[in-house]
Amino acid sequence: MQRQFHILALGCVFCLFSTFYSTLKAQTEDHLNTINPINQEKKKEEIDRIIKAFAAINKFNGTALIHYQNKNIFERSYGWQDAEKKIPNQDKSIYQIASLTKSFTALMIVKLSEEGKLSFKDPVSKFIPDYPRGNEITIEHLLTHTSGIYEVLRNKEYFNLLHTGKSIPKDKELSYFKNEPLDFEPGTQFSYTNSGYIILGLIIEKITGLSYEDAVRKFILNPLKMTHTGFNYLALKSPYKTVPYSYISKTKQEKTAVWNSTLTGPAGQIYSTVEDLYNYYIGLRDYKIVSKEAFKKATTPYLSGYGYGWFIDDLYGKKLINHGGNIEGSTSYFAMLPEDDLCIILLNNITSKKLEKAGNTILAALLHQPYTLPQPKKEVVLSADILKKYAGDYQLSDDNIIHILYENGQLFMQNNKDPKVRILAEKEDAFFLQDDDTEISFIFKEGEKGIITIKKGLSSKTAERL
Repeated sequence: MQRQFHILALGCVFCLFSTFYSTLKAQTEDHLNTINPINQEKKKEEIDRIIKAFAAINKFNGTALIHYQNKNIFERSYGWQDAEKKIPNQDKSIYQIASLTKSFTALMIVKLSEEGKLSFKDPVSKFIPDYPRGNEITIEHLLTHTSGIYEVLRNKEYFNLLHTGKSIPKDKELSYFKNEPLDFEPGTQFSYTNSGYIILGLIIEKITGLSYEDAVRKFILNPLKMTHTGFNYLALKSPYKTVPYSYISKTKQEKTAVWNSTLTGPAGQIYSTVEDLYNYYIGLRDYKIVSKEAFKKATTPYLSGYGYGWFIDDLYGKKLINHGGNIEGSTSYFAMLPEDDLCIILLNNITSKKLEKAGNTILAALLHQPYTLPQPKKEVVLSADILKKYAGDYQLSDDNIIHILYENGQLFMQNNKDPKVRILAEKEDAFFLQDDDTEISFIFKEGEKGIITIKKGLSSKTAERL
């Protein structure tokens, strides 16, 4: 997950704007606190319009729940739970939440710290004695993605296992990353890695004497009455279980395989519903699992604005605590402003890199900030000379050849001997496919070989011109 953070350093200028800002903030809060039924209905219509705009570009297929000021002001579902069987998504639909799981793992660690069973400064070697450089890597490094540990998804064997139901021992899972050199010295940089949260899961098991799943269920799910939340999505039997799609539109549905939850584990295996996640929000807001002081520490930003299992953003002058999740066929977004009692929960059963954008757009609407709605991609006409310069063969790293063909004023793409498909220009160096989420871009620099990048879903492939 790649994110950009912008820090505005006001310095001495701050004093000139503090009075203005305080007045504006108070006016905004007063306005929000006095939403009458008519305005609330308008807000529902506005939220619905925003989500439908994302659904129109095939980037929203799921359920949304918005809570504000002790009231769920919006709960609605869109698209298909199962397109083949024509079962629509509904409020009780169950979705994989992917990396939002990390907030549960971090919450378990924070709770164990409050109980005096570990310290955030404890080295990994205290719990896994033979872990390489484990005396230098701390629990806090794991929580904040500052450990430097190798990202396990970079291991091809591990990645291929995700598409099977095969279960492997815990030590075997560690072997896919533990002996790789660190990407950087612990504590010096931020690099989002699932590996660190897999280790945190093992630490939870060692301290509690329970499996990760049983520990989370005992200390978080049961107290918060999250009765429709679980761990093994492959094994789930429920009429509300959503089918995962890599892409879905009115005319096209591409199913995708469920990832092996025994491998994603504490980094991304949990499934849930919007209503269970609402209970999760209430549990966090009201400090039902950990104290106010502990939650404040967990939501203190470290490098790149990441805390203990949460991204901490400064948005519209407010501290936005949030996390998303994205695997093939499932996307989640959970954002909260606890002091304003505002929570946005979005769950999708499609691969969508736009769900965080949808959530932030809804937040802008609620806080009376400007926003723009997404628009469908539109083809632009390029000259024959521009199109012809992209034609040629491009070598992928896995020995596949991408053929870019120019025919009668149009460009086509062909992977090896697969059928060719027309690619449409969005701008001079960026192209797309009709009714598909594939994006193609070209980089041509003088004196260098041309490069093509093909993005589809969460995958990205780069090929060099032959």
